[in-house]
Amino acid sequence: MIIPLASCMVGLHLATYHVDRSAGFNEFNPGVYANCDGFTAGHYRNSERGTSDYIGYTVKTGRVDWTIGAVTGYKGDTMPMILPSVRVSKHMRIVILPPVPKATVNTSGVHLAYEF
Repeated sequence: MIIPLASCMVGLHLATYHVDRSAGFNEFNPGVYANCDGFTAGHYRNSERGTSDYIGYTVKTGRVDWTIGAVTGYKGDTMPMILPSVRVSKHMRIVILPPVPKATVNTSGVHLAYEF
């Protein structure tokens, strides 16, 4: 019996532009992630100047991919995440960061990633 190889991709987290310019978020967010057959995991320097880890599953729906999972590192809590993203060139991906519910500032932004 032949077992098919997983379809895998590796990416780098680069930077984030935050909508609330007065919030003082860190916008240099280096990190790494991998996706194998939809299963996604990563690690990066977050906007609160801490580190975050996440795990989830990415679903492709036409042009938009949706990553659904959980992320750590924000105010010490593990939070659910639902992130839409779009590949804008062969290697570049834009991720839309929605606002965190009940946050005291607008946490929404646009994140840039590079994929191999």
